[in-house]
Amino acid sequence: MPNCLKSRLLYIIFIFSLLLTTSCDKRTKEQNIADKQNTDKNFISFAIKTDIVPRPGKEKIFIKLDSITNGLSVKDKALYRDYMKYALSKKDSSDYYLSKIDTVGRSVDVRDLIELYTFKEGFKSDAIGPKITEAIFRKISSEEKRKSPLLFKYYDLMAQAFYINKNIVKSTEYFKLSFDNNPEKNTDSEKIKYYEVLFLYAMESSNIKEMEINQKKAEHIAQQEKNEYELSRTMDYKAIIYGLKKMPDSGVYYSKKSFQYLESTNRLNPVAFINLAINYKENREFDNAIKYSDEGIKWSVKHKDSSGMAEFYAVLSDAYKGKGDYKNSLKNIDTFYKLKLKNINDIQKDKVYEIEQKFKSENKDLTISSLKTKNKLNNRIILQQKWLMFIVGATFLLGGFVLYNFLKRKNLQSKAERLLVENDKLKLEQKTFQLKISPHFIFNTVSNLQGLISEKETTKSISYLTKFARLMRNILEYEKEDFISVEDEVRLLEDYMQLQQMRFKTSLEYNITINDNVRPYFQLVPPMLLQPFVENSIIHGFGNIDYTGKINIIFENKTDFMEIIIQDNGRGTAQHTDVNKQSLSTSITRQRLNVLFPGTNSFVKTEASDNGFRVEINIPILTED
Repeated sequence: MPNCLKSRLLYIIFIFSLLLTTSCDKRTKEQNIADKQNTDKNFISFAIKTDIVPRPGKEKIFIKLDSITNGLSVKDKALYRDYMKYALSKKDSSDYYLSKIDTVGRSVDVRDLIELYTFKEGFKSDAIGPKITEAIFRKISSEEKRKSPLLFKYYDLMAQAFYINKNIVKSTEYFKLSFDNNPEKNTDSEKIKYYEVLFLYAMESSNIKEMEINQKKAEHIAQQEKNEYELSRTMDYKAIIYGLKKMPDSGVYYSKKSFQYLESTNRLNPVAFINLAINYKENREFDNAIKYSDEGIKWSVKHKDSSGMAEFYAVLSDAYKGKGDYKNSLKNIDTFYKLKLKNINDIQKDKVYEIEQKFKSENKDLTISSLKTKNKLNNRIILQQKWLMFIVGATFLLGGFVLYNFLKRKNLQSKAERLLVENDKLKLEQKTFQLKISPHFIFNTVSNLQGLISEKETTKSISYLTKFARLMRNILEYEKEDFISVEDEVRLLEDYMQLQQMRFKTSLEYNITINDNVRPYFQLVPPMLLQPFVENSIIHGFGNIDYTGKINIIFENKTDFMEIIIQDNGRGTAQHTDVNKQSLSTSITRQRLNVLFPGTNSFVKTEASDNGFRVEINIPILTED
């Protein structure tokens, strides 16, 4: 075969192979795009159905996500997992997950779903501005044109905006549009929610007739489905209606029915106690109103739920006023206003923190870019300003130094004792902080976290890391304070011991009891007072034991002091042989109490036995009053 013919043949084979490869690559890319679009469609349907499930249900069906994203790349799977983490996460981490989502190459519906949550970031104020509402209107218009499956969510977003802006009529209008376009509107759960929200809208407008209509519809669906929980809620709504109709006896009857069901199914909550107490008060059964308000306060303290605490004291004030006991009425209304002020301050702190973090994030890139673009002239001006500030500062420093020495010589004798006390206090605080969380605990914590990550225990590792981060953040915050509330001290201890439980699996149990005569929201203790002794029990008392370690902590008010007991079932007498660590914790705590409570009967007493180790701490009763 001639060489030229061979060359032509080889060239034809090469071109054919190239065309075949290109065609295959094109088909592969088209198939990948089709697969992604199909996955996006399935995911949107999954997200909509997941949205109507209560939070515990969301966590259970989270595992079904893998079947939807099966076959996608690791990067593409991360998109859907990050979204679901956002949907399930708490406030502290939601912004983080949302910022990690990459929507490049995704379908319009997926991008719209993520954008929906960026709109919600603007709903953290007491009023929604015109820029946000205009942006939502434009989004609704585009969603209507393309008949988006997410249109109902944007209608609901607009309903929320109007509600926040106190426009109940427009809010109701968009809420109804949201329901009419909801793909899951035929489910009983969505129907009941629809009529319940309409009931609340009617209550905002004091429209008793509309309240009755929607209450009856919700009750009818709940009866058909034999949903006793929702039925109990409709009984509570009926009690509200009778209250507005000035028929408080009927209001008490239905409110009590709702309460009894929640109690029998272990679903009590602060709202149930508050509603029943209010109905008794309106029916002038003041003793029952006081009884259920007090029980509601005890329930809230036991379950660490302070959401309705202020309202309890408001009802107590009205009930005592109705009985003519104006002294107790004044006492409870004073507590109500204190709790309201505390809640407002906490909300403001959270808002300031969120604004600060958002400001830092938004300005980080701008600051870096600005620093890189400074020219020589700006640097020269800055240098001159530095010299000028240095000269002025040196002048003020010199003047201040002269004045300081004059005042120091004049007041040296009068301040000597105070400086010695402050010095002792600072040294003692430094020693105390060294006992807070030992390097041994931090090392074991990080090692345990590494183990969870290596075992791909994602949920446990996130929970573990969240608790550890919150514990360290609280320690840094509380070390600035001389005193914190009993509630804050207990929360910090629980975070610490829950981490230890996760570390020791099932070999550690604890119980914290706050007696009824202790006011955990108002009574004060020095921060990190109990942690060194709890740590000794866990590390030294439970080391090398073959049974479950238990720690009991009791807070109780005596006549003129608060008694705190820490009792473990550890090695007891053998535990006491670790003299250095045990005596160091005890002696430093004694010094700390002497500095904080000079001239009082405060003390620390330890006792070792064959049955365990016991620590007794007595401190004066301090409150925020």
